Amino acid sequence: MIELKIKIPDKLHRKVWEFSEKQHIPIDEIVAASLAQKLFLMIPDPYLEERAMRATGKGFSTVLSQVPDVPPEDYDRL
Repeated sequence: MIELKIKIPDKLHRKVWEFSEKQHIPIDEIVAASLAQKLFLMIPDPYLEERAMRATGKGFSTVLSQVPDVPPEDYDRL
């Protein structure tokens, strides 16, 4: 694993530190997950791009057709 030293605004550090304390998650994990998520959004995954090109929506329609046509439970209403 590589150690990386970065500079971040005090306000951002305070927020990540508070979240880390509250959720009992090391700051390193939060930063690594955030960086991975941002990179995933910025750099397209060739595998997913290729799958998206082949998508027709037929599979989604098939799955959706199996969902019962009933009103949602009270706890699930918007």
